[in-house]
Amino acid sequence: MQSDVITLLEDFFEDGFSWDEAVLDDLARRLMALEGSPVAAAAEGLAQVRHRLRTGAVPEPLRREVEAVIYPKLWKVLEAVRAGLPEGEQRARVHVLNRRLARVLDTEADPILSSDVPAPPG
Repeated sequence: MQSDVITLLEDFFEDGFSWDEAVLDDLARRLMALEGSPVAAAAEGLAQVRHRLRTGAVPEPLRREVEAVIYPKLWKVLEAVRAGLPEGEQRARVHVLNRRLARVLDTEADPILSSDVPAPPG
């Protein structure tokens, strides 16, 4: 199982992140197929990105921001699997990835959080 996870993540880094919905669906399916591996939960983060794609064009700044989360956080997951760290640590790293993606996508959806204008008091 561990070698399957490593191969999948290495392939991801070799191919690069894709903003194509079909490619993201395929990657999510491949992650979910890793039942029993903490890495399977990374499919949740991809689901958030796919949902955002379905709502309309993704502006370039948001694309860069999402990729700036995915690459380093998923790399940390890969490092944990390669090093044979306990499943709890692997799960924690996947959780951080998903949480950061959610925060980036939620910030874009909230006009107050995504603007440079301070929120009104109160």
